[in-house]
Amino acid sequence: MTVSLTESIYKVGEGVKRSTVAGTATNSRSWYSRLSASVGVATALAALVAPSVASASTTGSAPAAAAATTGVPVGFAPTSTSWTSPSDGWVLGFAPCRAGSCPTLVSTSDDARTWQQNTAPRVSSTPDQTKIHFAGKLHGWATDGQVLMATHNGAGTWGRVRLPGAVGSVSISKLASTDRYAYAIVTYGVGSTRTTQLYSSPVGEDSWRPVAGVAVPGGGGWDITTHGSAAHVALGVIHTSLRMWSTADGSGWSEVQPVCSMHDAVRLSSTSPADVEGMCSFNAERGFMEKQLVESAGGAAPVVLGQAPNTGITTGFATASDGTAVVAGVGAGASWLHASFDKGATWETPLVIPDVQLPMLDLDFQDATHGVVVWGGPAWSGAAVYRTTDGGHTWSQLTL
Repeated sequence: MTVSLTESIYKVGEGVKRSTVAGTATNSRSWYSRLSASVGVATALAALVAPSVASASTTGSAPAAAAATTGVPVGFAPTSTSWTSPSDGWVLGFAPCRAGSCPTLVSTSDDARTWQQNTAPRVSSTPDQTKIHFAGKLHGWATDGQVLMATHNGAGTWGRVRLPGAVGSVSISKLASTDRYAYAIVTYGVGSTRTTQLYSSPVGEDSWRPVAGVAVPGGGGWDITTHGSAAHVALGVIHTSLRMWSTADGSGWSEVQPVCSMHDAVRLSSTSPADVEGMCSFNAERGFMEKQLVESAGGAAPVVLGQAPNTGITTGFATASDGTAVVAGVGAGASWLHASFDKGATWETPLVIPDVQLPMLDLDFQDATHGVVVWGGPAWSGAAVYRTTDGGHTWSQLTL
């Protein structure tokens, strides 16, 4: 779904109004009412982008981390990253080639000290849907929103995956995995037949199937988070529906109370198998958005933990086991990472990238101290991977 600049997210005063987890909206329609939760966000965010620049200065960050760049081609621009441990990471991007720009995949197994180039999946560059995700050293998946590619030999080779039942216009918006299953949120169909569905496959196989009952009608999206064998997924269409399911091991799913309202932009994270945290964002205005941190512990009713700074339109969310919560935003003249180190009671802003307003995506923690986020991408005016090794207090740009 495309959105014109005149219908972008920056129509001041048309934000959704709600005040509680189960709150109701006014009759005003926010930018999300004209925007799929999964497939239009980057198009609307393009209205923010300043004139093209190669890089931006940062505040609140440590110096760029030194690294050997053997195997990383000149001009490489990252678009997505996936880390399976603090030392093992993959970065998908695009680099100049005879065809113009070609997908390029690099990896590290020594804590980003050195990088090696690997066989890249055949995907195209898109503002917010070109994604890489790995489960261990062997099994990985990549998508550009339209095709799903898989490897089971550590990126030695890639093959296209079939999604049974996904017909018509197909959009793949989220990738995730547990120690047993890989997952994808897929929207498919045409017009009134469109459906947003969770798909799964055993990690070591290409046996993708729709998860029975875990679906909503309409072209929507939202998020999935995993921990160990457990997974939690929220699916919905903004202002129309929001449903949420959990599984302990992927063999059976149970519907649970959503952590957010159907009028929210929903981001999920999990720090233990039974607990799920949500960043519920609403009241979108020009460069600002209300952000409410919510938690459901052990399947209990959601509890509001705190309110993150409203600066920036929410583009990412992650939590760590020590009570750390980080939310990414873009707008109001910069890209932002806001962090709480006491489960939402107080907040600070450890990373600000001023002047160039680009989304920060793939925000994730590997443990209580290590985390990553991608700033911009090949489709934007700048691209970089930032990393923290002190639990989110400082962030450094990786040298790629």
